[in-house]
Amino acid sequence: MRNRLLAALAGPVSPKDWRGSLAIAYHVGPGPAKVHLKVAFNWDIKPVYDVIAKISGAEYPDAWVIRGNHHDAWVNGAADPTSGQITLLEEARALGEMVSQGWRPKRTIIYCAWDGEEPMLLGSTEWAEEHDKELQQHAVVYINSDGSGRGYLDMSGSQTLEHFVNGVARDVQDPETKLSVLQRLHLRQIERAPTAEARQGIRQRADARLGALGSGSDYTAFIDHLGIASLNLGFGGEGGSGIYHSAYDDFYWYTHFSDTDFVYGRALSQTIGTAVLRLADADLLPFEFTGLSDTINLYLKELKKLAEDERDATIERNKEIDDGMFSAVNDPRHPQVAPSKEDVPPHLNFTPLDNSSDALALSAQRYQAALAKAWSANLPAATIQDLNQKLTESERSLTTQEGLLRRPWYKHMIYAPGVYSGYDAKTIPGVREAIEQKHWDEANAEIARVAKTLDDERGLINSAADELEASKH
Repeated sequence: MRNRLLAALAGPVSPKDWRGSLAIAYHVGPGPAKVHLKVAFNWDIKPVYDVIAKISGAEYPDAWVIRGNHHDAWVNGAADPTSGQITLLEEARALGEMVSQGWRPKRTIIYCAWDGEEPMLLGSTEWAEEHDKELQQHAVVYINSDGSGRGYLDMSGSQTLEHFVNGVARDVQDPETKLSVLQRLHLRQIERAPTAEARQGIRQRADARLGALGSGSDYTAFIDHLGIASLNLGFGGEGGSGIYHSAYDDFYWYTHFSDTDFVYGRALSQTIGTAVLRLADADLLPFEFTGLSDTINLYLKELKKLAEDERDATIERNKEIDDGMFSAVNDPRHPQVAPSKEDVPPHLNFTPLDNSSDALALSAQRYQAALAKAWSANLPAATIQDLNQKLTESERSLTTQEGLLRRPWYKHMIYAPGVYSGYDAKTIPGVREAIEQKHWDEANAEIARVAKTLDDERGLINSAADELEASKH
């Protein structure tokens, strides 16, 4: 069937990189053939089962630290998701033992085993939507894992938690090298950096940068839809793979080729368990904003380069068309269609984002300075509680009620999965995708929207700094 469909295509010959190994001439289409395609699906409705466990907080029961991993798999699911689920269960077992000995966290801890992740993030999304008002009022952080293996710590999430999670990773030992998992990750990033400039930037930066969250796991509803600060953590990068979502992802493969002694599973439990405990028991939530402002500035530089590269590429392609280059190099025996000339993209007005990004950086520095001076004093309990509420809302401030254009469920203005990139994140997605799709007026409008969002975030940070500065007097 595959051969017949491909052989029926007509039109220009496919570029060399597009051709396969079948004994046919590859064309890009269209073709004269008509195909009747019958697709059968099983639309049975089945229940999915989320398992939710809660330890009520002793001092701040209405502030929730949420930890989750899914328990469903496509086939056997040793790596995805059981390797993550067993780390969650070990954390829960340890916390249960502590509770039995009389310990209680200051904040409420909620452990979640999600169902239906593989088909469509069903269990976590339905739960988050069902409890959306409660979560927006009470959720402090969501921490996710999925599959895990042997190798390096992978850290992605909200930049407001960057310094915090670096501190956690600094205190966990890599089971094979005996370095801290942060030091090993830092050296891995240097080894994989593409340029000397990139290596220098990694060495000079105090913290390892968190990756951006897109989609593909259960953090999606929490950060993209509800604006809850989130982390996704796991180990990997060694031991080989190729078993993803297949019948080969079984216990034999995992124990012979991946985390054979479960030592990295233990390291992940230590990492996430430590993060959960520190967040649950912190007097003042460990949110910081200098990493956020630095990362926003990085994203802004990337957007400017993307827009300029698009402009330069259009100018060059139009010149090549005028010069007759495509006609000259076209192979008469295998003709290809030349591109058409396009309007040169306009210069976008990044000034609103420049101003908002610079102001955000100043506010972030102000908050850090105020925190350093005020924390040595005994902050009143009411002040700490008010500050914690503002810090909890800081991720919400990066969302808009209207959401992204043409997909309003995604409300975060800094992170989203790409429309066409699947799991991969698009940072400042409204602007980035408008540039990629050559919607120039839309790009300018989105620049203004994101700038307004950053201004809202800056206002919240300044309000928190005001409280800290007032507490010194």
